[in-house]
Amino acid sequence: MLQRKISRVPKANAHQMGFGFFAIAVVSFLLSSVSLFMVSGELKSEEPAKGKDSLPFVLRLDKQVRPITFVDTKGTKWQLHDEKAAKAIVVVFLNFDCPISNRYVSVLNSFAEKYSNQGVLFAGVVCDVESAEELDRHAKEFVLNFKLYYDPQHLVAKHFLADNTPQCFLMDGNKMLKYIGAIDDQYIDRTTRLKTVKTPYLANAIDKVLANKPVDLKLTQAFGCALNKVEKQETSGSDVTYYKDLLPLLQKHCQRCHRPAEVAPFQLMTFDDAQGWADDIKDYVTNRRMPPWPIRGGLPLHDDFGLKDEEIAMFAKWVDAGCPKGDLKDAPKPVVFPKKREWEVDNPPDIILEMPEEFHLAAKGEDHYRMVVFPLNNKEELYINKTQFVPGNRRIVHHELTFYDGTGMVLDAQKRLGKSKPSGKGDEDYGPGYESGMGLGFEPNPLGAVKNAQNPGGGLGVWVPGQNKWADPPKASHVVPPDSSIIMQIHYHRNGKPEIDKSKLGIWLSRNKPEKFVHYMLVDTSFRWIPKGAANYKSVGSRVVEEDCELYLFKPHMHFTGKDMRVWHQPKNSNERKLILDLKNWDYNWQLSFYTKDYYFLEKGSTLHVEAVFDNSARNPTNPFSPPRTIFLGENDEDEMGYCSISFLTKNRPKGTNEFMNYFFKLREGALLKKAFHDGK
Repeated sequence: MLQRKISRVPKANAHQMGFGFFAIAVVSFLLSSVSLFMVSGELKSEEPAKGKDSLPFVLRLDKQVRPITFVDTKGTKWQLHDEKAAKAIVVVFLNFDCPISNRYVSVLNSFAEKYSNQGVLFAGVVCDVESAEELDRHAKEFVLNFKLYYDPQHLVAKHFLADNTPQCFLMDGNKMLKYIGAIDDQYIDRTTRLKTVKTPYLANAIDKVLANKPVDLKLTQAFGCALNKVEKQETSGSDVTYYKDLLPLLQKHCQRCHRPAEVAPFQLMTFDDAQGWADDIKDYVTNRRMPPWPIRGGLPLHDDFGLKDEEIAMFAKWVDAGCPKGDLKDAPKPVVFPKKREWEVDNPPDIILEMPEEFHLAAKGEDHYRMVVFPLNNKEELYINKTQFVPGNRRIVHHELTFYDGTGMVLDAQKRLGKSKPSGKGDEDYGPGYESGMGLGFEPNPLGAVKNAQNPGGGLGVWVPGQNKWADPPKASHVVPPDSSIIMQIHYHRNGKPEIDKSKLGIWLSRNKPEKFVHYMLVDTSFRWIPKGAANYKSVGSRVVEEDCELYLFKPHMHFTGKDMRVWHQPKNSNERKLILDLKNWDYNWQLSFYTKDYYFLEKGSTLHVEAVFDNSARNPTNPFSPPRTIFLGENDEDEMGYCSISFLTKNRPKGTNEFMNYFFKLREGALLKKAFHDGK
């Protein structure tokens, strides 16, 4: 990080004042514009944002903030300088339409609670809402425990020179400004959020003020949403416009999620929406982080909503041209999204599994993964040919995976690990099921899987916003053995306020014996650990196809250091390999399944090869460790995996041990190596 040191400036005599009247005029202008004097002492500063001038902030630090009046939604006034009892005051600018700002509300709530008995006063200021009533509604939804003020004319924002949300201004009891900037360093830019906080800037500064000690880091850059939106200047002669070129792309690739009541953090339904997020759209699209379609080659796939190179160039060209609006008559008709109904087909499901109670998601914390297990108590095997997951709260349900378990191990885990009632310790996660992390939530013992050993379990479906519902190919079914359980693993995405969910699952059964059976196999890499610092670590693996079959589905899987994955098919008695899946820029948050447009024949005796690439360097923002550590094969969030599950059809019933049971033996090897590694230190 860039650090600046501003030393005390000694008085100059007449012979030393050789910098001229022009310099005097410039300095005088800067001083008068902020009504302050040059700062003395030492200042350590984070690198300022590109295109932003940090000097006005620098000149205000360690100076007294001028009197200002705050007004709440009821018209009640609060004079900053009338506050005599507070030992420190934090003024933070918020925007409830900004997802980054919303993520920090729970953090600010915890700070307000933590420091309330230490004489620290928190005051939130919101400028960009439609009405005072709307602001009151947001305050209630987010369960704020600090005072919120309404600033529709940006009078308070201009007084503090606030330009971003969330942005903090910390004063001591004498109203001397001690810190300006971010709450912590979890965001390294507007679109990249680290897994953990390294430096809690605001908390550190508060602690220093309360201890009457100098604040070490006084100025940091706050990432979020601009308080004053600056309209881009359109370049003349641009042939790319919003209505003619951008809106069709947004409708096709983005609005399935970026619309009201969906999981995306903001909407892209209007010109104002697109213009407000234009720079981020360009960044995400040109880096292929959005839309979340990581496939770059291989077999043709269903429901491919990825962008072509020329479409990516169109987004960039539109932003670079200043976001030209164009002519409304060039706009396509609005997309009519299907009306939401409980079940997407006319015939109701044969089995409906609904969470028995509401799940309560706390406002604060990282994303939450929850296993909810439903015992079927079926006396005979079932033929399942379709499932439909129905999210109870689309604002927080990011995706869902459906499994069946014939062993009973996951049901036992729910009984051991479940937390159905709150503990009374404040905002917390509780309800049906148990917290599992990215895996099962426990270390399974494959030797203990005695029940239904020939068919112990497997996947049934995936729900991701915007993807089509899951169904087996025609005349094919999954075979679920007697006395099994159905598992919903739900990924909940926190939005800064307490939420509840009560999702459900519909299951359609086949009355007749299927003509084809659904199987799957794991094409797994061979690594057991990934060295720390390795930015491009490759691991490969292969397996021989055991019977003639038809491939129709890929389910790649890695954790937080996963980067790329490729799968090839090598025909029997041939040295040639055909690339059938090419995935780049893996993102664990998107657990997509990839259906082939046509069945792909795999001959018995042919070979499937896989290569996975991992980034265990400090440059990987999703690395679970900072600084990086050696990462081992394992089930937990801090561990890693690298395989591709391939679903295929045959006329033969499932038999023999389950693929995942064999995989659990490998996971135990990884756990033993990890233990030996740490024990040996």
